[in-house]
Amino acid sequence: MNTNNDQLAPLRAFGYTEVEARFLCLAAAHSGYFTARQFLRFTGAKSGKRSARFVQKALTLGHASSQRCWRNSLLYHLDSRPLYAAIGKQHLRHRRSHDQAHIKSRLLALDFILSHPEHEYFETSEAKRGFFRDRLGVHTALLESTPDRPARITFADGFPLFLAPQSPGYSPVVTFTFVDSEGRNLTRYLRHLRTYRPLFHALECFQFLYISAKSGLATEAGVLFSLVIDGNGVPDLLRYFDVKRKWETQRMAHLRTEDLIFLNQKERSYSGQTIQSLYTLWKRNQLPNDLAASGQMQSPQRPKMMFRAVAVPTQGGIFGPQRKRWGDGWQKGGLTQRCSPELSPTARIQTQETTAHT
Repeated sequence: MNTNNDQLAPLRAFGYTEVEARFLCLAAAHSGYFTARQFLRFTGAKSGKRSARFVQKALTLGHASSQRCWRNSLLYHLDSRPLYAAIGKQHLRHRRSHDQAHIKSRLLALDFILSHPEHEYFETSEAKRGFFRDRLGVHTALLESTPDRPARITFADGFPLFLAPQSPGYSPVVTFTFVDSEGRNLTRYLRHLRTYRPLFHALECFQFLYISAKSGLATEAGVLFSLVIDGNGVPDLLRYFDVKRKWETQRMAHLRTEDLIFLNQKERSYSGQTIQSLYTLWKRNQLPNDLAASGQMQSPQRPKMMFRAVAVPTQGGIFGPQRKRWGDGWQKGGLTQRCSPELSPTARIQTQETTAHT
């Protein structure tokens, strides 16, 4: 990850070190939220003193606010307009307040980027649209709004997008991601695939990463990607539904040995909640049109695509099992008991060290 020196200079002028300024640029562009452990991971440091000095500086300057989470851990929010203006990103919405689900998604996205620092990530929706429009020749109707028609794809989700290098001599491959911080069901994921499908079909090749904190839904995510984007698995899915219903209704005379073998083979890969919901719709004759037929794309040249599920350890666990309304406990400018105006600078840092490890 290369950071523009023009962004670093204003942050250095605030008093941040170069590595602190680089982390601020990264966190502001891709998340808006961070934990002290993420900062330590970025710097490669192990001492909590280093993170304590950094967060104290950000809090004192009013560039960040903090909130205490589960088991006394701390979450920081970069919510200062002057900070974003200093790096030329004053229009980003990361500085605004968000609900817990959004924050967990941002933390997981940042964890992924920290785990893969070798890539160059697009930082804004405008940069993403410009790349597809100007470099890849994607029709503007997909990306640009008009007075009578909103854009179909806006990249408002903020998921990481980057160019992955291939073998020497080959062009990098554009890589999309979907960040699933909850891991409960794939309803949002399925909606995301349908939204981006026109863009996927307009490309010659691409990669897609399903990013989650655990791998429980990875198999089902891959199946849905194949069904909705590639279309190759739709005939098998419809056959599975037909055989499954005959088995459940005890119509054994209509089943052959190969049908039972097929049913047994597919039970594991088709065991997810989303597939079962599609099965219910199929029985009601309400299966979505993009899955009701053969599913084969009509474009004369099918894009080369690759799906991969990636499990990333995340800081989202700092929320624990709480269900309270999120965001009411933010402390602005570091004016809390651990760093109140009455404490000396040395005492502030010493007090902060006890909590910045989380």
